[in-house]
Parts: sequence; structure tokens; C-alpha cells
Amino acid sequence: MSAAEPVTYHFVAASLSFLRSEPLEEVLEERRRYYAEHNRPIDFFWVPEPAFLETQALEPVRAKLSGAVGAVISTDADFIRWLSLRLTFVERGCFEAPSESIPDPLRSLAPAEG
Repeated sequence: MSAAEPVTYHFVAASLSFLRSEPLEEVLEERRRYYAEHNRPIDFFWVPEPAFLETQALEPVRAKLSGAVGAVISTDADFIRWLSLRLTFVERGCFEAPSESIPDPLRSLAPAEG
């Protein structure tokens, strides 16, 4: 069994308090509907307190963000570019995963709700 080929993920990240004040949930729901109508697989994900931002390569991005952080990640660079323009006060970047430093791109450091 061979290791999975790395995929480039693009993201926007901001403080959770900022993202909760924006219509992010509505924007993502609208995008989900659009994808369903066009039979496209979902290629974007909401990640509260994303583990990937704790890697050394992304320290400069994390340093610009205060407090608890959330991110939307996607394999679609155009969607993330559009989302960064829509939300304005976010940091944007990309990374490859799986990798040694990011084995799971969707891993969250947030405590499990229960």
C-alpha cells in the first residue's frame, strides 16, 4: 500500500470571533447548494482551531492571528481567493498534505463537543 499523494490545500483563516460575526455559515451553505445542483463533490471544509496552523512553515500566518482561530480549507484556489475577498479580514495561504508535518489537513485542536 503506497502513501497518499500530497494535495495542495488553500485556506483562509481568522479569529473565531471575527468569523462568527461574518455570514460565513450562510456563504458555505450557499456554496454547498451550488455544488449539489451541479453534481460537484464538496471540496471545502470548516476547521475550528486547525492543527495545520501550528506547523513551523505556517507560524508566520498564525502569528498574525489572535486567540482561537478557524479556517476554511479547499482544494479550489479560486474559491479561497473569492472567499478572502468576501470576508476581507482574513489570512490566506496554502500547504500540501498529507505530509510529515501535516498528516491530516482537517485535524482540529478544538475540544470535541459532546
